[in-house]
This record gives sequence, structure tokens and C-alpha cells, in this order.
Amino acid sequence: MWRWMAISEALLLSACGLLYPSDKLRHRITVNVDTPAGIREGSSVIETRVEEGKSWGDASGTRFRLKGEAVAVDLPGGRTLYALLRPADSGLGDASGYQTRLLWEALRGRGSSSAGGNTSAMDVMEARAAAKEAKVKLELPAHLYPLLVTFRDPADPASITRVEPSQLAAHFGAGVRLRGMAVEVTDAAVTEGLESRLPDRFWRRWAATHKAQMSLNGGIMRNPFFQSLAGNLSRNDFREGEKGP
Repeated sequence: MWRWMAISEALLLSACGLLYPSDKLRHRITVNVDTPAGIREGSSVIETRVEEGKSWGDASGTRFRLKGEAVAVDLPGGRTLYALLRPADSGLGDASGYQTRLLWEALRGRGSSSAGGNTSAMDVMEARAAAKEAKVKLELPAHLYPLLVTFRDPADPASITRVEPSQLAAHFGAGVRLRGMAVEVTDAAVTEGLESRLPDRFWRRWAATHKAQMSLNGGIMRNPFFQSLAGNLSRNDFREGEKGP
């Protein structure tokens, strides 16, 4: 259990942060995959910023900001597994909210004193302060995994396929298995370079498909395309925020 009393000063500063513009934190998500050719690893450093509410414990006006990229893991056969910025479980919120809450959720799973009850802005800020102080590194439980996807054809956005954590072999071949994921606090630079894998022409093709589907079968509300994985994802699920430190 985390020794919250030992970091009371950090928690106090965190609470005071509710009255100030923002709090920044960088964390690295690492994905490890077993393959017949050995372990393959991918990681990405993501920065989250919380712009807080107007008063103590008041989430009114709280905004989450995100800068970073999906994790890419190169696997045998030239295929790539992507761990997106958004959660696999939509109940955990959008990409910005999920990445901001990630350490709080992981700490809660370890039995921190914030465990139980509903999440408040104060809970999240206290966990972020604790994580910074402890330079925490945690294995992610399966219910906190991000959404995993791959492309059957790396040049074709329509070939995107969801990958269940227990079913990597079905997509990448016998002997390929998810070993685990971890999240840790870091001061490293935010990861860049996803555009070398998924360049602008890829996203232009993605946008053109969405535009074409908008004019078919009643638009977003009635067109089954917008209930599909390709119809529900966007570039921001792979990369969000401006480049640079």
C-alpha cells in the first residue's frame, strides 16, 4: 500500500493546484509481446495536463489535455500491433480522460487510500502527485488495457481490426501472445514518429472514406459504417496534441 502520509506535502501542493491553471505529468506505456522470434516491445511517452475547476473539490470547468501517440509493436511478418490512446472499455472515458485517470486507476488497484467510491478531481490530482513523488511503475491490469488494433493491409484504413488481448495468435500467428503492459512516470520527451508508419496520405484516405459514408444510408445516425470500428475511430485515437516538448 502506498504510504500517503509520507508524501503529504506533495498531496497538499496537488490540492492547491486545483486553484491554479494546470498540472502536467508524463507517463510511459510499454507493451510486451511474446513471439517465436523472442519478445517484441513497444512504448510511448504521453503527456497529460489537467486544467482544474474553480474551487476546492469542484470539477466544474476541469479539462483534460493530451499529447502523445499510440504504442506501436512490430511483430513478425511485417505486421504491427497498436495500443491506442483510448481505452478498450468505453466506460473509462475518452482518450484524454482515460490517460489522465490511468495512474489513479492503477494505484487504486494496488490498494491505495483513494480506493473505492466515485472518482473526483481531487482523487485524480492526489494520485498524480503520489505517482510523481514515488516515480511509480505499475503493471496494468487487463481491465485498464488500451484498445488494441492492427491493419490487415497497412496502407488501407478500412482493414483496421480490433485485437483482443487474449487473441493475438489469431491475428499474428501461432506463438504470438501478449505478455503484459506497464505504465510508469517519466521525464522523457513525448514520443514522436508515428507519421512514418501512418503518413498523411493514409489519413486523407481515412477522411475520404468517412466523407463518402456520410452521404450514404442516412448519415451518422443510420449508416451501419458508423457503428463499426473504422467508423468510430479517428486520427486522434492514434496521435493527439502538438509536436515538440
